[in-house]
Amino acid sequence: MPLALLLTLSQSVHAIDTEYALKAGFLYNFARYSTWTDTNTALTDFVLCSPDSTFVAVASTVLTNRKVGNLPLLTKTVSITQDDLKQCQVLFITSATVDLWLASSLGQLNNIMIVGESEDFIANGGHIRFFLSSGKVRFAVSPDKLNAAHITMSSKVLRLGRVVDL
Repeated sequence: MPLALLLTLSQSVHAIDTEYALKAGFLYNFARYSTWTDTNTALTDFVLCSPDSTFVAVASTVLTNRKVGNLPLLTKTVSITQDDLKQCQVLFITSATVDLWLASSLGQLNNIMIVGESEDFIANGGHIRFFLSSGKVRFAVSPDKLNAAHITMSSKVLRLGRVVDL
C-alpha cells in the first residue's frame, strides 16, 4: 500500500476510536444518571453491549474499572437476539450495525437503554441518538420511550440533550 493511503487509513481509524471513546463516556454517564425501575433480578454487573466489536474494544479500554452504582461495568459484544440482549442494561447500535438492528424486529425491550447514531434511530425504536453538531458529539433523547422501557433519566442529563417526542 502506498504510504499516503496508510496514513489516511490510520487517521480514519484514530478518528473513529476517538469518537467511540467519547460515546462510551456518554453511555457511562447516561447509565450513572438513570434508574432502571423494573428490574426483576438482582444484578451482579452492569452490562453495556453492542454488536460492534470495534466499539466494544474501545469502550472496554475507556471504561476499565468503572462502576454504575455499586456494580462493576462490563462491556460485551452481542448478537441482536432476545437471548443475548437479556444480559444488557445499555445497548449501543453503531452505524455499522444499524441494519442488523432494523432487521431484528424485536419491538419493545424492557430495562434496556437503546442508543444509536443513525438519522432515524429514535423513530426506529431507539431511545437516544448521537449526532455531530459543529464537530461535537451531541445527543437527542426520547424520555417517553425511556419511560416505556422502565428507565428514568435524570432531568439534569435531559437538559443537556435535545428532547424529542415521537
